[in-house]
Amino acid sequence: MSPALRVAMDGLLPLAAAIVVVGCASDPAAERMVSVADFSHPPSDLRTDVVEMSRGVTEAPEVIEVDEVDVAGGVRAEKSRTIVAETLADGERVVDEVTPTRVVERVPPAGVWPVDALVGQINGRPIFANEFFAPIEDQLLQIASNPDRVAGREQFIRTVRGHFKQAVDSELIVAEAESQLSPEQQQGVLAWLKSIQEAEIAERGGSLAAAEASLQAEEDKTLDEFMQQRREVSLAVRLLSQRIEPRAIVSWREVEQAYQRDAKIYNPPAQVRIGRIKFDIVADAAKIERVKALLAEGRKFSEIAKELEVANGGEWQVSELPEGGVQALPLADAVLERLKPLVPDQVSEPLVQKEGFTSWFAILAISKPQARSIYDRDLQLSITKQIQDVRRAIERQRYISSLRTRWVTDDIVEMEERLIAFGLERYWR
Repeated sequence: MSPALRVAMDGLLPLAAAIVVVGCASDPAAERMVSVADFSHPPSDLRTDVVEMSRGVTEAPEVIEVDEVDVAGGVRAEKSRTIVAETLADGERVVDEVTPTRVVERVPPAGVWPVDALVGQINGRPIFANEFFAPIEDQLLQIASNPDRVAGREQFIRTVRGHFKQAVDSELIVAEAESQLSPEQQQGVLAWLKSIQEAEIAERGGSLAAAEASLQAEEDKTLDEFMQQRREVSLAVRLLSQRIEPRAIVSWREVEQAYQRDAKIYNPPAQVRIGRIKFDIVADAAKIERVKALLAEGRKFSEIAKELEVANGGEWQVSELPEGGVQALPLADAVLERLKPLVPDQVSEPLVQKEGFTSWFAILAISKPQARSIYDRDLQLSITKQIQDVRRAIERQRYISSLRTRWVTDDIVEMEERLIAFGLERYWR
């Protein structure tokens, strides 16, 4: 305390030794004298309660490094991850894994482990094997563990080829899109990316450091890498929309032709389900007598089939209903003669076959699926989309093929073979 402040306080102490507290009430009894002792030694009812807190709550979170060892295919893999554990005020123990699992491969003595290789260039951009395989490494390791070595190797090569094709196509499309941007458009893209970056930072904590940490944890990317990805995707979508969409327009005539070609799909014919109960005259004599007794009681075909536990409820055939009706079905005349007078679920007269069987027939059901008119709006949209999807795929492949002839500086086939050889040497053990 400064000397001036101490002198000022000393001058006030005599006045503060006896202070009169006046309440709002008009009753003189509400007034009482308050001394300094009341502040230095407050009454027990005014004292603050002290709450005992677990020591673990006030301690810093515990950081745990977890190390695991896995040996597969002759390669020793050391896996490590960081875990943070802390105790909440209610005593609950919370454990969070704050870093993704890191895998360090240990090559056995005298073993060979390719680290990286330059396999070629696309549009002047070098393609390194390690960078190429990083996104699909887990998938390749899973394929490499397939006990069927022949099928596994074929799947391994297909996966590498597919990923390489996607990488080449993406590079070609982005390079073409960038080459077509005017200076004014480039400035517009930069302004748009800046607004996207500001929105991303605001959404991920409000600061650059918080956004970087969030992206690193969720997508294992820096903010610059994330924005570069957004830029390339936007440019690719814009280019493909300009080049492909005008060639994917579908006319009404094409919709009509597709509808007529698949008319049976949109207007399916009626179906008839025929039932049959068939028993051996000698071996199933008791069951035959039981059927006769149930028929005498007026039972329906489905009830008899259920009681006698006939397979599939007695269903025998499911056929398209011809224009001539049930009588036009490709069945024996004796069967058609018994089916002709029946209504659904009614049992026919028995047919005793010379092979030693007795059979009863029934029309289980006649169903007519709902037809869809070409003027059905949802159907028109569905047909249009089907045609557009096919046309987009064809035009996209055609456009990318033209880009390959103009942009790629190294031989695509050689680059692909180098990557396959590198992947087999590194992961196929």
